[in-house]
Amino acid sequence: MKSMAEISRIVDLYDLYKSYRRVARELKISPNTVKKYVLRVKDVQEGLTNEILR
Repeated sequence: MKSMAEISRIVDLYDLYKSYRRVARELKISPNTVKKYVLRVKDVQEGLTNEILR
């Protein structure tokens, strides 16, 4: 499991590059790991947005 700092870095780089492979190459991790954390963070953000709009 990645630390919050590592997850934040993954998401920040994905927002910059828009590429799982590019982020994975830069951080020397699997593209699937990048995808997993990006999707989890986006799901949480979406859930919070939906809660705020209720």
